[in-house]
Amino acid sequence: MLRLYYQAFSKLIKVDRLAMTPHQYWIAAGKGMERPYTGEYWFNQEVGTYHCKHCENQLFSFDTKYKSTTGYAQFWNHIPNSVKLEESNIKEERDLCCAGCDSFVGKVSFDGPPPSFIKYSINSAALNFKLKPFQEDPYFRKIARKEQQAQRSKKVEHNYLESNKNL
Repeated sequence: MLRLYYQAFSKLIKVDRLAMTPHQYWIAAGKGMERPYTGEYWFNQEVGTYHCKHCENQLFSFDTKYKSTTGYAQFWNHIPNSVKLEESNIKEERDLCCAGCDSFVGKVSFDGPPPSFIKYSINSAALNFKLKPFQEDPYFRKIARKEQQAQRSKKVEHNYLESNKNL
């Protein structure tokens, strides 16, 4: 009996226990949720991607995150084939686990915002955030494009004034 329990528990999570803090292990293996408004990423508004802390599997993108009112990092969609749902002891919620290492990441409920109406409440202790490089960010690309257009129009205007100066 003890051997079956050990096999089931070792299948649950495929990470090194000594590489984690007790809090991270409690979340990853014990399916715990951190206290609201104490996580590192619940109010993060930077551009980048969220990865599993244990296996570096890419889980969520910044553009699917929305303003949290519960104190957890909340998303309305995940990256395809990055997470899997498991049954929970609460009827309205499901447990969310990383597809790479089977560690617990957070909870999923079906009362989220449009377009998916799914709410992913994620523990910050189960995530790593990686900033998106400046060149890849569409917002900064748009600003850089506007600056280039402004410089071109100044150059054209300057050339026009120079050519009309001689008249």
